[in-house]
Amino acid sequence: MNIWLIQTGEPLPLDNSVKKMRTAILADELIKRGHSVLWWTSAFDHFKKEWLFEKDNEVELKNWIKIKALKGLGYKKNVSFLRFIDHRIVARKFRKIAPKMSKPDVIIASMPPHDLAYHSAMFAKKYDIPVLVDIRDPWPDIFLNHVPKTLQRFAKAALYSDVQMVKKTMKMADGLIAVTNTFLDWGLNYAIREKTLTDKVLPLGYKKQKTLNDTKTAKFTHLIEELKDKFIIFFVGTMSRKYHNPSILLEVAGRVKNKNIHFIIAGTGELFKELKENSKRLDNTTLTGWLNQDEIEFWLKSSRIGVCPVNKEMDLPTNKAYAYLSAGLPIISAFQGDLKGIIEKYQIGFYYPPNDIDALTNCVMKLYNNPDLHKQMSENAKRVFDEMFDADKIYEEYTEHIEKVANEYSRSV
Repeated sequence: MNIWLIQTGEPLPLDNSVKKMRTAILADELIKRGHSVLWWTSAFDHFKKEWLFEKDNEVELKNWIKIKALKGLGYKKNVSFLRFIDHRIVARKFRKIAPKMSKPDVIIASMPPHDLAYHSAMFAKKYDIPVLVDIRDPWPDIFLNHVPKTLQRFAKAALYSDVQMVKKTMKMADGLIAVTNTFLDWGLNYAIREKTLTDKVLPLGYKKQKTLNDTKTAKFTHLIEELKDKFIIFFVGTMSRKYHNPSILLEVAGRVKNKNIHFIIAGTGELFKELKENSKRLDNTTLTGWLNQDEIEFWLKSSRIGVCPVNKEMDLPTNKAYAYLSAGLPIISAFQGDLKGIIEKYQIGFYYPPNDIDALTNCVMKLYNNPDLHKQMSENAKRVFDEMFDADKIYEEYTEHIEKVANEYSRSV
């Protein structure tokens, strides 16, 4: 089949150093099973906030995935008016260009962005093509989290047309895919229907790297030699003031500075320079900056705990949790929803309330002071990953679901 994947917020696997996420892993699996893939995306790198291409572009990767990159406006902050406009431009370009392309057999449209998903679904219905909507974030509802309660009434009015877009998208979809149960329920609520066989929860998951490239991790050899007897606590992710703010880890590091504990904080983002400066007073904290896939795996294998901090109560999936589990790291997380439930049900770590430094410190010390507890939670983490979050299994199931929906659709037309 000829399959279109619609997703603008992931890093493009233009070289081997890029960590593959949901769309890239799915594309690989589809190619492996003999399908052709066209990935519609943005010319702007959402994570690094820089242009990948200076204009609309089409490239073909070595593994035969075609990339159709559309240039928007670009933006500096994830939650911003410029990002909103950027997505509108990309969505409208898709609406103009898509009818000129060879028609696909099935479309997988990711949300966010909701406006591009809407135009993808509209295109699919116009040309009688099955479309699955992959829900990863509850846009535009999530925007209300950033608006004071006194202004939410006005915000809801301003977002009225976007909400209508989402409702129509969910109703047009021939099936809903979601990364959590909560998100699937959210989508079905907008679609005003019950769950059917074409709806499915498929977590983000994580693709374990089989071997490490030692030359790519050599720069950490000296550091890991210094830390070989340390109890390493690991954070990897985008450092955001509104979401994944690891500043709390510096506070905890200050409280446990007399222990044999070291914090590795990896990634970049708007807070990196501030955190780097604040960490200078702590000799038990290292900020690594951006890591490639080999380097992430290197620190996963060297660490004892993985941390998922967040500033406010939030029910979102987070890639870092699955990465931690892949290495058997117990998780300490402030996220609500599915992740909190899994942590508590399967005893793979601890939940702590957002911004609660005392609670986070206590969780760290429980695992540090109790080797038997750490060992048990580590074993639980490995088992949960193998059974629930191994990307090899998830995306094989995802591909089979796409094939089934497309085949049944073709028989019914």
